[in-house]
Parts: sequence; structure tokens; C-alpha cells
Amino acid sequence: MNATHLTGLEGVNPLGFFAALGVQVAFASEPEQPRLWWSEGITPYALVDSIYSHERIADQAMKVFPQWRDSPAMNPRQGDGKPMKWGDELKLSPRDIRTYLRQSGRGQQPASGLATALVAEGSFSDTKKKDDEGKEQPTAKPTDLYFAAGQQKFLDAVRKIMSKVSHEDLLSGLRGPWCYKSKLPSLGWDITDDRLYALRANNPSTDKKATNPGPEALAVLGLSLHPVFKGRDRITTQGCSGSWKSASYAWPLWSTPASSNAVKTLLAQAYSIEGRNQWLHSWGVFRILISSIRRSGQGGYGTFGPPEVLWQA
Repeated sequence: MNATHLTGLEGVNPLGFFAALGVQVAFASEPEQPRLWWSEGITPYALVDSIYSHERIADQAMKVFPQWRDSPAMNPRQGDGKPMKWGDELKLSPRDIRTYLRQSGRGQQPASGLATALVAEGSFSDTKKKDDEGKEQPTAKPTDLYFAAGQQKFLDAVRKIMSKVSHEDLLSGLRGPWCYKSKLPSLGWDITDDRLYALRANNPSTDKKATNPGPEALAVLGLSLHPVFKGRDRITTQGCSGSWKSASYAWPLWSTPASSNAVKTLLAQAYSIEGRNQWLHSWGVFRILISSIRRSGQGGYGTFGPPEVLWQA
């Protein structure tokens, strides 16, 4: 089958997987989108229809990134147009959550799906913040895939990545191997980003990570396919399970070309495989991988652990 080989987007790395999803999302506003599937080698990588060359994908992404960067989903604002307090950290009050979701989903706003992948109405963390009137308010509980903490503000990091990513960054990320030359922020989804303190003679927290902004920017688009819901005791992220401090993310790899709608369906199936072997085979799924989500001692910064095979055809 004729295909464009995205050899830089490896299916065993969550960042590569998210970025491959982002390739489809980049064409969401176009009349047609590329179908997506994966090679079945030792290190599977993404494939799309051959008419979507590396250059065409990079051109489309560079057109979409500014639209997402400037969208309401990436710039939480109050009803009066002022920036929301704690907005870049998505620590939103109940009122601000409703405003944010309403503004982000109004009309055909770019990145509307991203807002529903970041916060869910009615799901709050244990911490409270003081609003502009000095009253303490519960704040939104972030998605399991929100790995930022401390001085790093998630939306601020995303805007920086989408402002500075270049066409060459995208081509390099799509083709691979990744170069790790940029000092732009990392969102923590790259499994090679895991810098365990126990493996170092000194604390690595002051080191500036080198990143690959092309895959990082595409991965933000892919994140929008992971909606969050209010669970019994915390927010629930599609594909994730476990507790906040001890969670995991599972994702499928498939060998049959899948449209954007089909991909959404496949993503919803990885969380539970019991009794679904025949279904998975018929859908073209050949492997389901899972990575643990590690949190720092205070439950802040997150990283992915090495992927393991949860199911294989």
C-alpha cells in the first residue's frame, strides 16, 4: 500500500503517538483528512496516505499552529476579556471553567477539542485559590496528561512552542531521528525525557532540557482527542486509569488505515481489552501498549515510564 512513512513518529513513545494523532487533527478543517495507521515492525512508526507528503503535513501544521495559539482554548479569559487568574495553569474556579468551556466551544473555534481535553466541569482538586474578591474557590483538577508543575505553566509553554516551532522542526520530527537541539519547553510526554533523580549523581532539576518542538507542537493537537470527564473522585482522562499519583496510559496501534472518526473510536477501546480479542483483530489493532505515569513527591511534575505490551495479536 502506498503511504508516506512518518519514521520519526514512533508508536512506542507517547509523544510520537500523540504527534501522529496531531497530523490528522491538523487537517480537521480541510475537506479530507489523511488516514492513519502503523507499521508492524519492532519499532512501529506512523503511516498516512501517500498524497500527504512530509512537506504538505508541515505546511498545514504551520498554518494551524497560529490559529490554535491565539484561540480561546489557549488564552482563558473572563467575560470582560481580562486574562483569567491562574488561567495558564488551568487552575480555574467553577465559574471560570464554565466561561472557558463556553468561549472555547463557541462556533467553529480552533482548538475547541483541546479545552474539553484539559478541564471538566465539576471536577476539582484538593487545593483552593483566592479569587479577585479574596474568596477561596476550588480549582479545576487537571487531566492525567498534564505533566507541568511549579514554575512551568502548561498553556504558556504550549504557546511558546507553537510560536517558535519551525517548518524544519516539523520535517525533522516527522522523518526522524529526533535531534534534541531546541531549548523550547517540554510538555513531558517524551519517554526519553524521564530524568530519574536516582540515576544521577546530582539533582537534574536545574538542567535545561533539549526538546523537539515539531513533535511537541503536533502532540498538543493529538491531546485534543483525549477528552476528560468528571469521575467519582477525580477527573477521568480517556486512555488513562489508576489514581492521580499512580496512573497509567494505554494506547492502541493498528495496521488498517483509519479515518479520523475511526481513530477516535479506536482510542476509546484501549482502556479495557477483556473479551475484546476478536473485536480488536477485526479493527486491525495488533498491539496495545501501556506506560505508567510517574509523579514527583508532591504529585506535580509527571513523566511516562517505559512502555509495556498490554495486549498483542
